[in-house]
Amino acid sequence: KIHSRMQRAIARIVLARPLASSSWKTGTFAAARRELGGGCFAVAERRGLCTASAESGGVGAPYDVVVFGGNGFVGSNTCKALVAMGKRVAAVNRSGAPPSSKETDQWVGQVDFIKGDAFQPEAWRALLKGAGGVVASIGAFGSYEHMKKVNGDANIMITEEAAAAGVKRMVFVSASFPPFPASIPLRGYIEGKQAVEEVVRARFPETHTILKPSVIFGPQDNAHPVIAGIRSLGPIQEPIMTHSPLGQLKSLPVVGGVFLPWSPVHAVGRAAAAAATQDLDLRVMSPHDIAKYK
Repeated sequence: KIHSRMQRAIARIVLARPLASSSWKTGTFAAARRELGGGCFAVAERRGLCTASAESGGVGAPYDVVVFGGNGFVGSNTCKALVAMGKRVAAVNRSGAPPSSKETDQWVGQVDFIKGDAFQPEAWRALLKGAGGVVASIGAFGSYEHMKKVNGDANIMITEEAAAAGVKRMVFVSASFPPFPASIPLRGYIEGKQAVEEVVRARFPETHTILKPSVIFGPQDNAHPVIAGIRSLGPIQEPIMTHSPLGQLKSLPVVGGVFLPWSPVHAVGRAAAAAATQDLDLRVMSPHDIAKYK
């Protein structure tokens, strides 16, 4: 307990210093982070005691993988999988590190969380230099315009910047789209993701992976009750559609998507992590391909 208190006290003094100063250039911040310990860094960041700046070089690039949307449902599971693989990870999102919990505290301190907006690449562009892979997992629901902007334009911006920086592998978390008429209210979501897929294929013709999971399910802190309720059906739906004759109906026209097995979020995260760090033969991963990472 005494050691932990000392670490936290040091973090308050050291990590609160502006990272833009010359003494906090590349390597110094990373060294201090190692000295204080990952868990201490995560606590300090969550309490607003420091803000990593990619522009100042404070995060110590290059990284093995940069994950956009890294504190989201899929992104956090991707970061967790990458940490388990021993990779050096940066995560970019608007809110920084995820809230402290028993689950996240096991890995969150080993990821450099950078506060940044996808539409402001000057805040995170430096992270891409020398990175081996990028995972774009930003997504949202809402109005047509909002869904097309977040699911489409934001991920296109990331893809273009990754290509310009010479990143080797590009992973985009897309989706297996629902059949008509369920697709009508999701038109902006679908059109946005389809637009990203085209850009990903064009910019990374031989080194891209597009994940197309079905409905993604799994635990998530503070999930909306309706969303949590739907996801709670996943452990029942997924094995039924995988192992029963119903799963064969997925090939039916129009309605076949209803019979696709849902995708466990930990499998999606592991698949994204593998695609970002290895040269895979698959350019597109279906729900069945993703299920192999369970």
